[in-house]
Amino acid sequence: MKNNIILIGFMGAGKTEIGKILAKKLNYNFIDSDEIIENNEQNTITEIFNLKGENYFRNLEAEFIKSFTVNRLNCDCADNKTAAVKNGHFVIATGGGMPCFNGNINLLKDSGTIVYLKARPDTIYERIKEEKHRPVLNKTDFSISDIKNLLNKREQFYAQADLIIYTDGISPEGAADEIKIFLK
Repeated sequence: MKNNIILIGFMGAGKTEIGKILAKKLNYNFIDSDEIIENNEQNTITEIFNLKGENYFRNLEAEFIKSFTVNRLNCDCADNKTAAVKNGHFVIATGGGMPCFNGNINLLKDSGTIVYLKARPDTIYERIKEEKHRPVLNKTDFSISDIKNLLNKREQFYAQADLIIYTDGISPEGAADEIKIFLK
């Protein structure tokens, strides 16, 4: 098993919640790329999209994974700011679009074992329908159809994962256990 486990998948698939649980189970460090970017930029993802555009944000994602790949990431797993690394092993929750831009899927492959957390569009919709911080959907009244369309565009990247875990109808704890079993 590679030193890092990288969780990819659509928004609402459970990357952050499952990632935190998995990191505890494995005694790994946990980091969330969106949190790192927000801390570095001192803005939310939505604000970054609104102020500087999606391309700027996608470049930040590419820089995040490049810095991680060459072991220059300075991360405190408690607050995602400064160095306090347990053992050099990480569970990384990526932003939903990270693998789909700037050749990031290849950088991610070089950085660890990629796990695609997959959920049906209706499950995703139920999980995120009340959230207002999803800038990629570009609206607050998005539909299951909007999710399907974006998910279809991203599937070719997500499908390159080393492992696929379906998160429909399973608890985050159960999903983390499945990942742990498959990784051994």
